[in-house]
Amino acid sequence: MGRQAEAYRKLFDDVRAGRVRPLYFLHGPEEFMKREFLRELTAAVLPQGDRTFNLDIIHGDEFEAQAFDDRVQAYPLFATRRLVVLRNFDALSPSVRERVAERIENLPEGLVLVIESAQEKLETVAHKRLAELASRTGVAQSFAPLDDSETLERVLSRIRREEYRVDADALDLLIESVGTALIDLSNEIDKLLLAAADTKHVTRDLVESVVGKYRTVSLFSFLDSAGSSAPATVLPRLATLLESGEEPVFIVAMLLRRVVSLMEVQRVIAERGGAVANDRALAGMIAATPSSFFAGKLREQAARIPAHVLESMLANLRWADLRLKTSSLDPRAVIEEALLASHAGKTLATPPLPA
Repeated sequence: MGRQAEAYRKLFDDVRAGRVRPLYFLHGPEEFMKREFLRELTAAVLPQGDRTFNLDIIHGDEFEAQAFDDRVQAYPLFATRRLVVLRNFDALSPSVRERVAERIENLPEGLVLVIESAQEKLETVAHKRLAELASRTGVAQSFAPLDDSETLERVLSRIRREEYRVDADALDLLIESVGTALIDLSNEIDKLLLAAADTKHVTRDLVESVVGKYRTVSLFSFLDSAGSSAPATVLPRLATLLESGEEPVFIVAMLLRRVVSLMEVQRVIAERGGAVANDRALAGMIAATPSSFFAGKLREQAARIPAHVLESMLANLRWADLRLKTSSLDPRAVIEEALLASHAGKTLATPPLPA
């Protein structure tokens, strides 16, 4: 179990065991796990019948200081505890953040306060102060994304808990099409379980029909051509994806995932040789996929792309990812530049991080 998964396990186990703290500062980009934790915390703090008068959710972009003070000061009504959730702490002005940090120095008995922030690295004085306060009197927990293997295991656990079967190539297609953000995967799994209610079996064809054949086919054709086809083939497919509404950062993330998988396949084949002569054996040796079908596709693509080209693509896609996240440049132009440079065997210089 990875470090982040272990941190989540401990956090959830403490709440399920009744070890509830008065203050929780949940910070980081993993929104799905925040929602899951809040569900567990709410169940532990407030029975269903106590929530009408004792559960308040405040949004940072609609924040009113007096209303916040009133809700924090209020006594539980027909219950022993109250739960107040402040979402999007980042939306508050610097002075209001400081006010909130001051206000939570002395929380009344019976109150459980949860404050959420999307920041993983705490950069402002108020964020750091809040984390310090929570560490002293409650919990300050980073909500970073799980790695791919942990995400895959969580998805499988959800499907098995509902007593459904899922084919390996169906799971691969789902992750290739949707990505590894748990909140996006959760939404698609809800749809898949509903669509497979009669058979209790999630197949590749079902994923294709539920997620959308156009999206899965166009995304796969793009990933399959990257690195091994001429720009005249790759760039029109990129344009099609962008015009259909795919997010540029998502496209680059999927490309990075594919490049890393191809590098892993090349490494395993070089090290293991005949031990991975068939696709089933290869699938058992790599982290990229448990599916022999997709392992075979990766083997074919890895054979077409020299190792030095994959290394160049990895560097250039990381360059593109940073550019997309830290500049206002045209996303299509950024991705095209990374792909063209890779095709030409050039490595783009990574821009310095903003101060």
